[in-house]
Amino acid sequence: MFVGHYAVAFALKGKEKGASLGALFIATQFVDILFFPFALLGIEVLNFQSGISEVNNLDLAHVPYTHGLLGSIIWAVLCYFLYVLFLKKGDLNAKKIGLVMAVGVLSHWFADLIAHTPDLPIISGEPKLGFGLWNNKEATFFTEAGLLVLSLIYYNKRTVAVNTFGKYASVGFVLFLILANYINFYVLPQEENLLNLTISALASYLLFAGLAWWIDKKRI
Repeated sequence: MFVGHYAVAFALKGKEKGASLGALFIATQFVDILFFPFALLGIEVLNFQSGISEVNNLDLAHVPYTHGLLGSIIWAVLCYFLYVLFLKKGDLNAKKIGLVMAVGVLSHWFADLIAHTPDLPIISGEPKLGFGLWNNKEATFFTEAGLLVLSLIYYNKRTVAVNTFGKYASVGFVLFLILANYINFYVLPQEENLLNLTISALASYLLFAGLAWWIDKKRI
C-alpha cells in the first residue's frame, strides 16, 4: 500500500486525541522510510521486475529488517520506548500515546500483507506472505481510497474544527492523497532507478506528514 497506510494514522488520531497526526503519518510509513535507504545501501535488496504486479515493478527480494514481521515488531517496540523515554519523558500520557505510535508502526506490515504479492517474511527468507491485492490495480486503488474516506469520517467525528479552514482542510487533504495515488498508479511511469525512487519516496512521506501536522493543528 501507499496512501492506504495513512488511513490507520487518521483512525489512531481519532482514537487518541493526544497523538499528533503528523507523527502518526511518520509512524505508519516508518518502515518504508527505513526501507529505501536500506536498499540503497545494500542492507536490504530491492529489484525491479516489470509485470511482477499490476501496481508496480518492485521485487522485495530480501527485506527482513523492515518488512519482516519480527523486524516490524522490533521497530514498533523501539518506537514506543523512544517516545516514552526520550521524546515525551515526564508526560502523563506518554505511555498511552507511545502505544498508539507503536501500533502505527506495526500496522504497516499488516496493511502490506493485504496488498503485497508474497514477499513479506516472518523473520527472514521463506515463508513469504502476501495476499496479492496488487495484482488488481483498480481494486488496490479503490481499496486505499475507501479506507482513507472511512478513516477521515471517523477522524472528523472525533475532532472539531477551530475555524472554517479546519472544517474543510482534512477533506481536501484526503482528496489530495487520493489524487497523488491516482497519478502514481495511472500517470507516472514506473521508476527503475533506486536513487530517484528513494528521493521521491522520502520527499513524499515528509511532505504528507508535514501537511498532516499542519491540518491537524486546525482541529481539536
